[in-house]
Amino acid sequence: MWRSLDPGYPSNIAIVLWVALAWFCWGGAAGLSVFFAWALTRELDPDHPPSALLAALLATLWGGYSGGLFLLLLGMRFVNRTPGKPARWLDSLVLLALAWARPNASWIAAAAFFLDAILQQPLRRHLAFGAVALVSMARSDNLAGCGLSPQLNWGLLLCLSYLSVCLTGGISSRGDEDGAQLEGSRILSAQLLAILCALLSVWCWQAQGVFAWWPLWSGLFAVVFWRALSYSPRGR
Repeated sequence: MWRSLDPGYPSNIAIVLWVALAWFCWGGAAGLSVFFAWALTRELDPDHPPSALLAALLATLWGGYSGGLFLLLLGMRFVNRTPGKPARWLDSLVLLALAWARPNASWIAAAAFFLDAILQQPLRRHLAFGAVALVSMARSDNLAGCGLSPQLNWGLLLCLSYLSVCLTGGISSRGDEDGAQLEGSRILSAQLLAILCALLSVWCWQAQGVFAWWPLWSGLFAVVFWRALSYSPRGR
């Protein structure tokens, strides 16, 4: 599930320098926040690379870092297959190990496994992997402190806006390795997984959840803002 950073693209060079600068100036958490904002947005909106740079800017201005972001990034790649090929056995074992290491976020891995097992060109073994990931949720206190909050209302509005963006137009991006066009239902499924993760972060931990998962939230903001700025009535 690794996606290489091709130095032939100026945006890839820019993000490496950007992450290094944030790490040097504000610490490792800031550098990781910028990187995951960029990487998650590349999965959220693969057709529009500039939105990922906008997300990195938002992450630079404000936000924290949560270890669950890596699990979400890997899970989205399982589902949308932007690397170009299905997950290998080693990939599946790594995602399962991360689920057991972080029981509060193990539902992300379980959802990714189950989605990959039922979408186009399924990997049926992920039904078993998903079931094992669900077992780790027994050790989770993920729903502690859940409740409604003003942040949740704003989060719902943003996620509905993002969902409307997802449902407009098709996907033209291609996989990194095989060059085949990405499957639309897989891209949409990965986007829905990200939306669910964002809403749960604010539902369970309110403002603290927004801060910890800000790289994901900045990606949702960036996609909506970039599409709004580049909106053309003739193109819709």
